[in-house]
Amino acid sequence: MFFVPLREWHTILRCNILTCMICISSLLCPFSAERLDPEAMRIALLFLVLGCQEPFDTDRHDLRGFRIAAIGVDDGLARAAVWSGDGPWHEASPTLVWSLDGAPLGEGFDVTVTAGGLLELDATAPDGQTRSATVTVQSAPFSALSVSRGALVIGEDLSLDGRRSLSADPVDVTAPSGSAMRLTLSGVGADQSARWMTAGGTILEVETDAADFFAEEIRFDDGEIEVRAPVDDGLYPGLALVVDGEGDNSWLWFDAAVGVDTTAPFAHHRGRLMPSDDSVGAGLIAATLEEDAISGVRLSDVQVVEDAQQQDELECIPDGAETFEIAWIAEGRCPRPDVLGARVVLEVE
Repeated sequence: MFFVPLREWHTILRCNILTCMICISSLLCPFSAERLDPEAMRIALLFLVLGCQEPFDTDRHDLRGFRIAAIGVDDGLARAAVWSGDGPWHEASPTLVWSLDGAPLGEGFDVTVTAGGLLELDATAPDGQTRSATVTVQSAPFSALSVSRGALVIGEDLSLDGRRSLSADPVDVTAPSGSAMRLTLSGVGADQSARWMTAGGTILEVETDAADFFAEEIRFDDGEIEVRAPVDDGLYPGLALVVDGEGDNSWLWFDAAVGVDTTAPFAHHRGRLMPSDDSVGAGLIAATLEEDAISGVRLSDVQVVEDAQQQDELECIPDGAETFEIAWIAEGRCPRPDVLGARVVLEVE
């Protein structure tokens, strides 16, 4: 991975057409329009060109439109997190074409990468839109990540120092209406930091492993708040990309929740809050996947199990996988129409 040298910058501007053209040509990209202290600069300046995907007027924190949110290598296989533009699901899988140092590697979600180098992905949506991303990959293992949630009230002071001075009360699912949600990753190394993206609302980094989510539209102009207005309470899907400045990238799909009605249960599954028809503890469950307008799918006919015998055979499940992962629906490996009605076995926390 390439990174931006630290400089005595006082304000890092949002992506615009000119700066994103620079991002694409040199693999550099600005961070946000918040005024940052030196520690924030370290958080801000080491990240992928992926944050400056087309269209150029989309902030890197926003999961909006068809885009490549992250790429990397996991256990010798090229991996990608591709956002459909509709939500955490795809109606049809995107076409993925990989190359390493300019040499073709192959197509699809299970392309072998045998060496480090400049990994490039061209992703094409079913409607013909194409996005490209490039990262220098190493041989480090894919980090195992998880997320915890807390609720806090953040007033007018959105500065980094101001938000760092506030503590969050742990919550299981949702922050109360009018509050913010603090998301904290575990599994982030000392030399790593997280980049956060959400489909709606606003998310602002607060530490190398944490960010504050607001059910608000917040825009900055030259470091000053230009717009701050509430949006609807609800469940907001997102992705946290963890980078170390050397191309060893990992990520986690997650959900932020503000003012969500919890009379209906949610299952915790690898960062996601999955609507469910029954409350379950940690372990293995079998469930039937049904369509959901926000989460992509919901879990019905939930049953605690001891093994994966109830798992339906699905063509999209990668070789060697013992249980199903909802992330495969979000990233495009498993198109939603292909799994609706299927019986799957999931690991829940």
